[in-house]
Amino acid sequence: MTEETIGKTEAAKQTRQMGRMMAGLYYHLSREMIAAMGTEKAKEIINKAIQSYGTERGIEQRERVSQAGFEHTPENYGSVPDLPALGWDVEKVKNGENATHLQITYCPFAEYWQEKDFAEIGRLYCMIDQAKFTAFHPDSNLLHLKNVLDGDAFCEMVCRRKPKE
Repeated sequence: MTEETIGKTEAAKQTRQMGRMMAGLYYHLSREMIAAMGTEKAKEIINKAIQSYGTERGIEQRERVSQAGFEHTPENYGSVPDLPALGWDVEKVKNGENATHLQITYCPFAEYWQEKDFAEIGRLYCMIDQAKFTAFHPDSNLLHLKNVLDGDAFCEMVCRRKPKE
């Protein structure tokens, strides 16, 4: 059996294609819910689904990070990748607040939703980040400082620890 490899550029292209397909599924499911039950009820259900999905992913990530031997801190969330390394253009913010301070300059989901004039409902999906971090580390808050679906040039996020009560 011979092993076939593809280059990084092609792998990123394939990942972006899958990202656009997933964004399309979200788009069509959301549109059908809106048509069937109205915008407000659909938003309520979408928010619940995103919260549930994000919570599941955050718990899974906590287990992966722990199994890899990393300390359970917000800064270690990305020590074990939970997203594809290719397809999204992500970089740490220079002189950022901490290791979680990221800038995303390309997201296949956002690109698709912008093309479909679906930014408002697409933006609900972005709340997955807060749900993941809350489930991963309940003593922290992930903040979206910027989001292309809100009209910004790029997305920017950072996780901050909650103040001690």
